[in-house]
Amino acid sequence: MDFLPGDWVAFPTRAAPASARQAPAPPSAGTPALSPPHPSAQRFVGMCVEILNGYRPASHLRQVTHPKHCTAITDQLIRRTVRVRMTPSHAARQGHLVRVRRMLVTEPLPGIAELVAILEQGSATWAMAVRLERMPHRTTGHPTWLCTLVQVV
Repeated sequence: MDFLPGDWVAFPTRAAPASARQAPAPPSAGTPALSPPHPSAQRFVGMCVEILNGYRPASHLRQVTHPKHCTAITDQLIRRTVRVRMTPSHAARQGHLVRVRRMLVTEPLPGIAELVAILEQGSATWAMAVRLERMPHRTTGHPTWLCTLVQVV
């Protein structure tokens, strides 16, 4: 996968005054550590780019999306390929691969992450907005980030 240099960090947050800051409580021994949203966001956007480039079937998004929203999310990606008049495998054969130009991730509330990815293919550029929510995994029950919304503009 060919990523362009970009920002892979969250938006800066305002620091609380020193008097209002408290030390974070240590996680209890039986609770698994909660992962930050950045690696999951990179993984999700990377999978979307691989789908757009024809290297991965859209059904692979099931493992990282909420079951209720999977169809709507895959439809958003497939509509994008139709809009630029290409089949996913055609992009790879022609050498006009979709690439990530920039991605910004923020966590406005604990357990909810929002990201925007700027994608490009040749001279065309578009944006993809994604919402991830921390939920128990379907099989393991451990908290994981699942996509609940994608908008391709």
